[in-house]
Amino acid sequence: MDFIHNDQLLILVQIQEKDVRIAEIVEKQKNLPEIIKSLRVSLDKSQQDLAEATRVYDAAIKERKTFESSLKDTEARITKLKEKIPEIKTNKEYHALLKEITTIEQEKSDLEEKILILLEKLDELKVKRTEKELVVKEDEKSFMKEKEIVEKDYNQLAEMLKELESHKSGIVMQMDSKLLAEYNRLIIAKKGLAVVSVQGEHCLGCHMRIPPQVFSEIKKNEKIIYCLNCKRILYWKPQNVVS
Repeated sequence: MDFIHNDQLLILVQIQEKDVRIAEIVEKQKNLPEIIKSLRVSLDKSQQDLAEATRVYDAAIKERKTFESSLKDTEARITKLKEKIPEIKTNKEYHALLKEITTIEQEKSDLEEKILILLEKLDELKVKRTEKELVVKEDEKSFMKEKEIVEKDYNQLAEMLKELESHKSGIVMQMDSKLLAEYNRLIIAKKGLAVVSVQGEHCLGCHMRIPPQVFSEIKKNEKIIYCLNCKRILYWKPQNVVS
């Protein structure tokens, strides 16, 4: 920045540039957790789908066990009733017992049919659960890959931030204490922008027009000049200078 001829102004411009970059990095770091959270949306959905598929499958398993238990009880009841046949003495008792056995055998048949239908359903539910598991695995793999990239970006930003803060500390040591205090006050008051350049006779902080005589002084970059409107520190940067 050989176009700035005042040492303190040069330091102010350098510190402001560092602070702008630091603020950008800090803002990016703040956004990274939200980026990671957004990356989890697909994984969270597939995990919820798997949990639901597992719940339905487990419920069907439980239902099958209930039917099987009822089937055993029914078979035991039939066996006990048949054991009573030799003890029967009248036709009326015999027919009543046969009717009861027939009714329970029908219950048994119904339970066996329900179990068969449920076994087919379990096969389908198991396939669906397996499919959901595969989706979760793919989403987990994708999430971890993206998360690794984001964390790498975070670490790179942390290194850049550390380097910028180190450079800034070295520059600040060369600055007049009163001017530094004024800069820090402006940084807070002006939302991070205490030092701005002028362009086309306008302050790039508040965009107000600068009086011609003041503008001529600013273009020399030989002293500290404040904007008459927003009170920011002003300097002039040739158009062919990028930074």
